[in-house]
Amino acid sequence: MTHDQTQLFHNLVNLAAADQKFTEEEIAFLINRANKWGISSDEFETALVGLDAGEIQVELPEEYDQKILLLKEMIRLMAADGEMAEMEKRLCARASAKMDFNNVQFGEILEEVIRERQ
Repeated sequence: MTHDQTQLFHNLVNLAAADQKFTEEEIAFLINRANKWGISSDEFETALVGLDAGEIQVELPEEYDQKILLLKEMIRLMAADGEMAEMEKRLCARASAKMDFNNVQFGEILEEVIRERQ
């Protein structure tokens, strides 16, 4: 588990919480990512405890490839429960813009994720 993966995981937990509820699909997605990236159960709990403070914060990476990875994972998470809540969409759009992706780039990344799922 790298710092980047830990940060990415915390970002995904925050995004999942953006609409004030965790669906079973979102929880399954987060568990899958935690297992895939070697996130410990303690780290998982730390991410959840941070939500109790009521602060939803996405930390944006510096490196371009990490930015793309974050955006793709955010899109995958939002699609996990089959519906994209307005708050999730806004958070994703805001993160995309803050990472200096324009609408065309965001659209291309979104299309790439959709193609993966087919």
